[in-house]
Amino acid sequence: MKKLQLIPALLLFSFALFAQSSAKKYVLLEHFTNSRCGICASRNPAFYSLIDQAQYAPDIHHVSIHPSVPYNNCVFYLANTTENNAWAAVYSIQGTPRVAVNGNLIPSQNQLLRVDTLTKYLNQTSPLYLRVTETGTGNSRSASIDARALSQIPAGNYKLFVAVAEKTINQTTPNGESVHHDVFRDMLTPTTGQDFTPPAPGQIANFNFVYTINAAWNANEMYVLAFVRNMDNKQILNSGTKYDPVLTLDAADLVAESIRFSPNPATDITYAEIGDDNALQTEVYAADGKRVYLAQENAANRVSITTAAFAPGIYFVKITGEKGIYTAKMLKY
Repeated sequence: MKKLQLIPALLLFSFALFAQSSAKKYVLLEHFTNSRCGICASRNPAFYSLIDQAQYAPDIHHVSIHPSVPYNNCVFYLANTTENNAWAAVYSIQGTPRVAVNGNLIPSQNQLLRVDTLTKYLNQTSPLYLRVTETGTGNSRSASIDARALSQIPAGNYKLFVAVAEKTINQTTPNGESVHHDVFRDMLTPTTGQDFTPPAPGQIANFNFVYTINAAWNANEMYVLAFVRNMDNKQILNSGTKYDPVLTLDAADLVAESIRFSPNPATDITYAEIGDDNALQTEVYAADGKRVYLAQENAANRVSITTAAFAPGIYFVKITGEKGIYTAKMLKY
């Protein structure tokens, strides 16, 4: 009876997965400010109050960039002069504070970001889903970016940008601000972006980065922000951080039955083979999208997955190899 119950569930779930063709498009706010700017200190609090509201915060990615204008002795600018200026140059920033929303620079005004402006960008979708996974302890960190095309991505001159930000800095600066949010610290890609060829629908492009926590940063506050920009018009295709909910019912996870399991269905243990590639990491996800298993592998093409503690049902296995990423369905009795 158990097998008869599992198979219809699998068919229904597969149908839902293949039907998904888009992901939530996050609103990326590129916020240009300066720690010595009095106007910034007067306008930033209302801006932060708006984007922290419960109905907006889950849909927003925010990063604060500190260019040399109007003061080139801003403490956050001095921490990374080259890359702060390079980011500001994308929009030809001549003064602060300014905000760009998904690649559109908002006109300078007393209110940095109006509610009606923000709401225009909410509840949009994107054919690209960016999943950011971070690992590491102490000062050594690594980040993996899965760029998954859920449907056809329009033609464009796309670049991937991956930045390191410090979520909260409690420091009183000359303009009187005592709390600074999502402060840009370092770029893991070139400042001009990394070439990004959109994957075909249902496929994944994976990017991996390593970096070291600077002694001046709070290691507990560091995170990676990834986004893809169309360089022809500055528009953001989508963005992602480790804080985002994992996209459930993800079509990309069912594209290729490229893993061979023995046995499948599994009982207490199963072995997974990925042909002539070498496995670096194995992940297993339950049907609700929650990761239930993670293992770093020893670069062999056959790995073991202990499934004794798994509840009976459908699971999705992802193996990251030296040559690519492999996904397949697995049943557990």
